[in-house]
Amino acid sequence: MSQDFQFDLTTAFNHTSLNISAADFFGRNPNEFYSGADIAWVVISSVLVLLMVPGLGLFYSGVSEECSSLSMMWLSMMTTSVIGLQWFLWGYTITFTGSKRGWGGPESFALHNDLSIPWGNKPGTKIPQLVYALFQGIGAIVSGAVIRKGRPLHFLVFIFIWSTFVYDPIARSTWNPQGWANYWKGETSGVFDFSGGTVVHIVSAVTAAVYSIFVKWRRQIFRLPPLQQADKDELNRTSNPHNVTNVILGTALLWIGWFGFNGGSALGINLRAVSACISTHLAACAGGATGTFIEYVFAKGRKADSGKFSIIGFCNGTVAGLVAITPAAGYVPYWSAPIFGITGSLCCAVIQNISSLYFDTNDILVIHGTAGLVGMLLTAGFARADIAMLDGYSIIINHKIEQLGIQLSDVVAAVCWSGFGTLLILIFMEAIIVGFRKVRGKENPAFQLILDADIIYHSELGGLVQVARSSALNTSQNNHVTGGRPGSGIGLPQLDASTPTPEEGSARNV
Repeated sequence: MSQDFQFDLTTAFNHTSLNISAADFFGRNPNEFYSGADIAWVVISSVLVLLMVPGLGLFYSGVSEECSSLSMMWLSMMTTSVIGLQWFLWGYTITFTGSKRGWGGPESFALHNDLSIPWGNKPGTKIPQLVYALFQGIGAIVSGAVIRKGRPLHFLVFIFIWSTFVYDPIARSTWNPQGWANYWKGETSGVFDFSGGTVVHIVSAVTAAVYSIFVKWRRQIFRLPPLQQADKDELNRTSNPHNVTNVILGTALLWIGWFGFNGGSALGINLRAVSACISTHLAACAGGATGTFIEYVFAKGRKADSGKFSIIGFCNGTVAGLVAITPAAGYVPYWSAPIFGITGSLCCAVIQNISSLYFDTNDILVIHGTAGLVGMLLTAGFARADIAMLDGYSIIINHKIEQLGIQLSDVVAAVCWSGFGTLLILIFMEAIIVGFRKVRGKENPAFQLILDADIIYHSELGGLVQVARSSALNTSQNNHVTGGRPGSGIGLPQLDASTPTPEEGSARNV
């Protein structure tokens, strides 16, 4: 997008455009050119999106084991903090400034440019760039990839680099008017990805899968000593959700936050935003009902569960429905939203068992990747120009079969970029770590397991003793749901007094 400070500002009172010079714009009150209602809606939507972060933390905490539950909630928040700083420093300028297709310019480094200027230089949404930068700068889906896979500091450094070289270029390609994904067959015939089916969900899913596979096979890649059999069993063991209450609370927060995620992508309080919100709700309802029904049917084959319902099945189905409608919410009629929810939930349930093959303990690729792909492809079949035009200015052309190819090509390009980009970053970081250990004469640890006791102040765990690796093994056999007051340390298996504390040198590197 060229920032020559010449804008066509659509007023809030009529459908004509008024060409405003830079001198005239800065010589007057900038609020005269914006819609207060649109600004309020996008700011509220930004807050709703931020609400999804603790939702993700609760969701990941609940489906994880007791020994990692607190760290998963903290990591979701910490990831948001890291990405928020990256977005402020150069994420926004990489994604949304400059005139090149692939990489942004330095115009808004550290948001130093005057972001009271309008977003875009054509008739459209009546909000300033500063509001748009706030809305686009929130997200932390891939934090769930780190559970049981290495140290949080390693992940936080990785996510800072990843957001710069993987996420930002892909976001630019889709959401920047100059992005290459918007020019498959002309300016109005690009990819349809309203809120991030590819940019957010598929990219994060592929990243999580590559991260998981790399951690599992890093020893072979760098020819490190092989794991002991006990460590292999620890790495490959099945983990069960330790707190289903957290899962359903997290799902509820995600459901609420998704109204801002999809509805806010209309960038104004208009009929398109309303349609997106209705579609979001219907897809979630259909996805949750489908997930519950599927688990109920399958439970008939298990004597202990026959005739019972699965809360996890409902939550996974709901999230799958929300993910599936994400790229389509502002393009499709709301009567089609249940189709997205049902199809997304069904496809995720069919392949859910493959997560164990590549160490994806939180099913990120299965849910976000599969449902995101379903949503991207179905969007080509249901997108309509009149729905996009509900905001009063968006013009699209759906090429049907050709559009399906455009959608699929965008997914393939994003998968390749995010997959190879993630792998290169991980190899680069691991090479530095291995080289540093060799120079310092330190041995590489044979095994690493993230436990709350290793990364959180002992005093903040309520004074409980630490969790040894053997107790983590016992956790997988414990299927009861635990509860407790916040800060009490409940969520960690308790050991006897013989368990070493951090001061006594408790270790997780065997």
